[in-house]
Amino acid sequence: MRLLKIDPRPPSYDSVAEAALDAGSNATIVDSVEMQDWHPIAPPPVVGAPKLAFVDGVQRLEVRVSAEGDGWPIPGALVSYAAGAACPGREPPVRHVNVQRRVILAKGVQPSSITLSARNGELDYLPAHNAGEDFESLGRTLNDLRANLEAEVVRALIVEGMELIIADGRLPDVRHGPVVGLIKTLHDLYVSKPEQVDCLMRLRAGERSPLFLIQRARTTYYSWFICLRDPGPLDLALSGLARLEMDDAKSKDEVLRVADITASILPAYASTAARDDRAPQNLLPVGQLERELRHRLGDPELLKRLMVQTFAKESPGWNP
Repeated sequence: MRLLKIDPRPPSYDSVAEAALDAGSNATIVDSVEMQDWHPIAPPPVVGAPKLAFVDGVQRLEVRVSAEGDGWPIPGALVSYAAGAACPGREPPVRHVNVQRRVILAKGVQPSSITLSARNGELDYLPAHNAGEDFESLGRTLNDLRANLEAEVVRALIVEGMELIIADGRLPDVRHGPVVGLIKTLHDLYVSKPEQVDCLMRLRAGERSPLFLIQRARTTYYSWFICLRDPGPLDLALSGLARLEMDDAKSKDEVLRVADITASILPAYASTAARDDRAPQNLLPVGQLERELRHRLGDPELLKRLMVQTFAKESPGWNP
């Protein structure tokens, strides 16, 4: 008999309830890396917590623009993005914050920089290249710019000697260092065997799944699931899970060690539904970092007014 369970996430957010069971046609899964018969793994308690950092970034489309006056209008946007790290229990707790602002046009058109003048200084929107044909391509360029900035933060933390770096989202493009990507919204489970799905549904806080490999055309990485919070009696069985990724250049023993550490220590950083609609996956240090980064982007309404004033000075039009 099937019982209906409730998704604790608000419907406005993506959810594990929508996750596909398999990897689709773009990946090959090796599910016997650690064991053939999957079952929940409860790692031993961690003795001596590692020097830990969480990395995340934010982005914002400030205003859409159109470069007009010389043939077909070219869509564009002014955007802001930022990245940084949260290091719980260390000073400073937030570090390596970098805020960038860009003006992007489609079709490979190179714009000029734009400077907004405010009472306390100037804000420069520098040109960024985008070869796409439509407005959607601007969003992809912005995603790439933010991801590159996050990778810079990760590299700075590696130089600093951080022992474990949790990057919010997919594994960043950094081929060395103790870096783990944490995917908090499970669009794909990458497993489809009944015993594997059953293993995931039985995971409890502090436990993890066995390791498996995800092989794509250009990348291969280790992955595993952890449970951050026990599901409530009415919750979806998978609602407390997150998936993690680590570079396959690491030895299997090293990845197993890191997998055990993440399963053991990350539940302590899980958010609650009272504080975050994306609980428990939006970890507390990440949520705090996101708020700080958004603050550093500035007041969007003030920026919009400054943009209007700047464009008005260039009347009758702004020429990129």
